Amino acid sequence: MWTRLTRFIEHHPNLHRLTLLVWRLFPPRLAGFLKGLLSRNWLVGAVAVMIDESTAPPEILLVEHSYRPRGAWGLPGGSLESTPGDPTRPSDNKLPDNVIESALRREISEELGIEINVTRLLRIDAIPYVAEEPGPYRLDFYFRCVPVEGFAALRKALSLGDFKPRSPEIKEIRFVPLTDLPGYNLFSTDFKFLSEELPRLHPNLNLSNIG
Repeated sequence: MWTRLTRFIEHHPNLHRLTLLVWRLFPPRLAGFLKGLLSRNWLVGAVAVMIDESTAPPEILLVEHSYRPRGAWGLPGGSLESTPGDPTRPSDNKLPDNVIESALRREISEELGIEINVTRLLRIDAIPYVAEEPGPYRLDFYFRCVPVEGFAALRKALSLGDFKPRSPEIKEIRFVPLTDLPGYNLFSTDFKFLSEELPRLHPNLNLSNIG
């Protein structure tokens, strides 16, 4: 409702100008509160793309989520909801410049027990609707990542059962050949990235049969 009201005002210039004049009279805290009501809600997420290219075919790390019957399998990651601070109050606490990468490393460590290095940003994807989780608009940051201990050590730990998910949200951690992805119940946004964007970003991986 609030979003439709905002768009209505913006499409009527005289009303828009009047609204801006009134807005200038509001105290900053009230203006911030109202802007929060009138703005479209976005969920910001960070996603780890961990591809082991030493195998043939290359394999990617997937996790199975316990809370999602549809699209249970997907790329590991999390949202920035856990970022400390209150945007409505002044604070001397400084957030790091790489706040999204830091949030991703923290989520992977807390949920999977795996320490990672974030090597580069692959894509930022604005997603208006997710069939498995209808709700706020999503803004997902996909990062290429590698395990701190290396892929070989992580594979060995997984095969021996030394790595078990730390969070009840995660049922299983698995390396999956990229060619086997169509056989998995993948989260729709991750499937779109893996089948459409990853082949364009990494043509050397020969991913033409994923989609």
